[in-house]
Amino acid sequence: MRRRILFVVSHAPRRGALAAELLDELLIAAAFEQKVSVLFVGDGTYQLVSGDDAGTARGYRALPTYDVHDVFVERAALKPRGLTPERLVIAARPLTRPAISRLIAAQDVVVPD
Repeated sequence: MRRRILFVVSHAPRRGALAAELLDELLIAAAFEQKVSVLFVGDGTYQLVSGDDAGTARGYRALPTYDVHDVFVERAALKPRGLTPERLVIAARPLTRPAISRLIAAQDVVVPD
């Protein structure tokens, strides 16, 4: 049986190796045929913006290759950071906080960064 695993990214990309390690864990879980999804909240939304200081943004583009199609972003985190869904390197469905709570409750495993 496939486990539902949600990776929650809440820190800006400047956390060095930790951001890359979380991406690696996510891709490994997906490679082992788990039902993997990812949620970007707070400053974690910066992980999805391409630019000089967004080192892992390119890695997140590989998610569809690993059959990770459930990518979510906290709607309330976008506007204060000057972001829009169109500026993100991968399509991410904006979720309200109540929807995020439901998403988390539906998972078998939640992996925070």
